Amino acid sequence: MVSFIFVAVISVVAVIATFAVGFSRQNQEEGDQYTKTTKKNMVNLTLLNALYVAILVAVLLIYLRYFR
Repeated sequence: MVSFIFVAVISVVAVIATFAVGFSRQNQEEGDQYTKTTKKNMVNLTLLNALYVAILVAVLLIYLRYFR
């Protein structure tokens, strides 16, 4: 159970880091193409993190239902 909490904390940190980099002052000052690329990467990372959380929840539910 502790490992699931550890993995969940890592996921939350990844989401926060994604938005921190995406909305940083340097990204706002760069050119238009750079901003588009950054926004696209933010969306991709956010979707990847959401998928990761969904898989984590599914594994946790399976564990709690069948192996507890």
